[in-house]
Amino acid sequence: ACPDCGGTRLNEGARSSTIAGINIADACAMQISDLAAWVRGLDAPSVAPLLKTLQETLDSFVGIGLGYLSLERPSGTLSGGEAQRTKMIRHLGSSLTDVTYVFDEPTIGLHPHDVERMNQLLLELRDQGNTVLVVEHKPETIAVADHIVDIGPGAGTAGGTIMYEGDLAGLRASGTITGRHLDDPARLKPS
Repeated sequence: ACPDCGGTRLNEGARSSTIAGINIADACAMQISDLAAWVRGLDAPSVAPLLKTLQETLDSFVGIGLGYLSLERPSGTLSGGEAQRTKMIRHLGSSLTDVTYVFDEPTIGLHPHDVERMNQLLLELRDQGNTVLVVEHKPETIAVADHIVDIGPGAGTAGGTIMYEGDLAGLRASGTITGRHLDDPARLKPS
């Protein structure tokens, strides 16, 4: 790391400029959940719209379980799921419409509360006039789909056949492996 900037890649002017005692390098090094709290505490009417947008973006990161990341973290170090969720948040603020998004199991590793927030983000992308295709196995995410395509009957070379296409009620009644799984809650083993 550079002995002058400490690896922040910022010149002296940028490093010496602060807001409430924090410079941009310090802000980028904060955990996103801490940064969101810090931004929430700022009172700057001249940049209120900017702060509001920044707060919404940071809250979206926290809401889908990425509050532990920092903005200085290289994107190449993110897991596949982290990268997908980050991409989703980035596109939420976009004015683009008629875009097709494809997400491959974006809820992997998420707490059930975070799955609900992820579902809301998927619906927001859709409601902005986009097509959102999601490969997913979590019943909570399947339940919010406008249209479901169940492909099977198994995985890998045993799959590839459209087993069902339609709405959630039809999937539940279809008798497919996925349809049966939706109404089969997990049970604790007796021993």
